[in-house]
Amino acid sequence: MANILRSKLLVVLAALFLTASACSDPIFPTVSPPPTVTPVAPTPTPVDTSSPEPIEEVSTEPGLTSDVMRIAVIADGENISINDGESESIWQAVEAWAAAINQTTKLAGRTVVVERVDSAVSRHAEAIKQVCDGDYFALIGSSSINDSEGLPLLSSPECNLPDFPAFIYSPQRLNSEITFVSNPAYSRVTNAGWAAYFSRENPNAVKRAATLFPELSPLVLGGNQTIEAATATGYRFIHSPIYNFETDFLLEAESLIESDARSLTWRNGGNQLLSFLEAINEIDPDFRFDFIDCGQNCYSQRWVSAAGEFGEGVSVWLPYLPIEEAELSDELLRYLFYLLSTHGSEGVTSAAGVAAWSAGLLFQEAVSRAVGLDSAAYDPDSLTREAVIEAAKTINFWDANGLHGVSNPSERIPSPCFVIVTLQDGVWKRSYPSRPGELDCEDSNLVALAALQGLTQENSSRENPE
Repeated sequence: MANILRSKLLVVLAALFLTASACSDPIFPTVSPPPTVTPVAPTPTPVDTSSPEPIEEVSTEPGLTSDVMRIAVIADGENISINDGESESIWQAVEAWAAAINQTTKLAGRTVVVERVDSAVSRHAEAIKQVCDGDYFALIGSSSINDSEGLPLLSSPECNLPDFPAFIYSPQRLNSEITFVSNPAYSRVTNAGWAAYFSRENPNAVKRAATLFPELSPLVLGGNQTIEAATATGYRFIHSPIYNFETDFLLEAESLIESDARSLTWRNGGNQLLSFLEAINEIDPDFRFDFIDCGQNCYSQRWVSAAGEFGEGVSVWLPYLPIEEAELSDELLRYLFYLLSTHGSEGVTSAAGVAAWSAGLLFQEAVSRAVGLDSAAYDPDSLTREAVIEAAKTINFWDANGLHGVSNPSERIPSPCFVIVTLQDGVWKRSYPSRPGELDCEDSNLVALAALQGLTQENSSRENPE
């Protein structure tokens, strides 16, 4: 009965959340935890208190005691020239995941404590040192553009933290033996289903495609990956400059208009896209793209509120059902419920937040395997960092409790599944596939990228291109 009540409560709360988030001034309902059955107190048994001995808490692993697990989340704080503050949504999502753990089964019998760490884009090495020197058991849900900085320390025997990021940006992090991503969308094999869709729907516009990269090597590399994946499905990029972070986009806008590009593939901050579109409008108010694809970067509650008329018609691709269809996904409902219950009206939904929640789920699975949960061999006292890493290497068929399609985290192969949604009248609406609750999961959506073949921690440059 409690499970039925819980499911109904989740659906109602999610509906309220979605309704509220569509308004300019959202009002969030007061959230109570799911109902639980109050257990009957057992008959007390006599306890010998004649010679009490103090219990000494023993920790054999950093960040771990018999009843507490401390984890860290590294993310880039908001930087108007580079990102839109996705860090807040990421931190909130991991905190929400921890709340879900702590209010239900706990994790290997332990309460999870979450610590936020700001890498501030250029300080990732410092953030790694802070975590390695601190009292933490693992890194969960992290997302930092310069995520290769400090990696030798993270991977060293002195640190060796199990690493379950939300996103990865560098091939060094991709190839790390201690790093596992729930659905590694940008790896040596990538999901290019979105590009195949736009090629079918807009065959002329993809032949005159444009994209822009900010002058930071991980983002340039990511942009080249996007170009390679899209080109394999029929795109032809006629305009792909690198821009300076301090730009007002007027020169870039003028150059793009002169190129006569008909479509725009954007993989940088969503607010930067708005600035770019404003600059284009200032130079030529009549200029229009046939379509704009913003990847997952624009899929944020905050971006929709800020987009206004320039966001109208912008599309994104997602590897899971859109939050607008959360009633069709139990795991999305759990994400929304615990985000609301932990952060209330300050809770921010985003693609980055869902990825961070998914990272928590993958770590949870690795811990469960490491201690033999639901088996006769269950032993929470045997939990170690190394055991979690070894357990994660066995996870090769994974859908994050149905959150996304089946991926292979141990071999860094993403799910082929995706959906396209487009902003119409200030609301994300499904464009493809047409049926609610459906994802396109064709194996042909996955494309192998030559740009990442052979790149390792040692031979991949971290210098900004000139």
